Amino acid sequence: MKPIQRVLSLLLIFYLLLTPMAATASSDKNIVKIGSDVTIEKGQKVHSVVAIGGQITVSGAVEKSVVAVGGSVVLTKTAVVKGNVISLGGVIVMARDAEVRGDLTEINSDNLYETLTTALSSEWEGWSWIFAVISLSIFLVILVLALLIAALLPKPVRIVSEAIRENTFKVILCGILGLVLIAPLALLLTISVVGIALIPLEVIFVVCSVLLGFIAVGQLIGAKLFRLLKRSEPGIVRETFWGLVILWLIGWIPYVGWMVKAIAIVIGLGATLVSRFGTHRGWACIPPE
Repeated sequence: MKPIQRVLSLLLIFYLLLTPMAATASSDKNIVKIGSDVTIEKGQKVHSVVAIGGQITVSGAVEKSVVAVGGSVVLTKTAVVKGNVISLGGVIVMARDAEVRGDLTEINSDNLYETLTTALSSEWEGWSWIFAVISLSIFLVILVLALLIAALLPKPVRIVSEAIRENTFKVILCGILGLVLIAPLALLLTISVVGIALIPLEVIFVVCSVLLGFIAVGQLIGAKLFRLLKRSEPGIVRETFWGLVILWLIGWIPYVGWMVKAIAIVIGLGATLVSRFGTHRGWACIPPE
């Protein structure tokens, strides 16, 4: 039960960091909430508002932007938004006297194609906000899965991490080879009548391999971080948490971030294949005399 309690504690702390306390009428801060609605009361002033899986109702003032992912935005007659108002997967309802100085953007099933076309043509200035929020949402999902896997299956994660440390060159080669063979294997399965049914299994295998390997890379980075800080026995969950956070932050570095993530994926995939999903320590075997 202790690993599970650690996971829940870390998730609670992370959620509290992302979800500031309710703002007073004179406050000026960012509000980020996940899975719940956000209401900015009349006379209340905040910097920006982001809601994932909830509705945003604004009756006060927002200095920057209002972004709802998987929810709608309601602007009452007393609402004042100095930035953009964006709703991904919902609608924007605006009272007649509401004031919005930026752009109003709705992305839902009715206008998804048009929005993507405009974004890719670089004619829409608000696209970076959407992709930033989507990136954060994906990261949170991966983080939750990673912490659960690290807590419930610590041994496979450590074995995959050990494979990275002990057989770095072999892991990199296997990772590159694995990525190269994904497309040809899918093509062969498509050509075969029986193989078509196996394509979903290949997709699941690749996703699970990449996920486990990425988690192991994060755990390895977190372990090195704690060693540098001279913290003894931090626990695999804490190592994984901070390692993945560091990877995510590095991913935002222009030109370099995506390459670091790509390298982490290649190394993680190779380590997963070499260690047979964390069940084999072939490099540790002593050859017979």
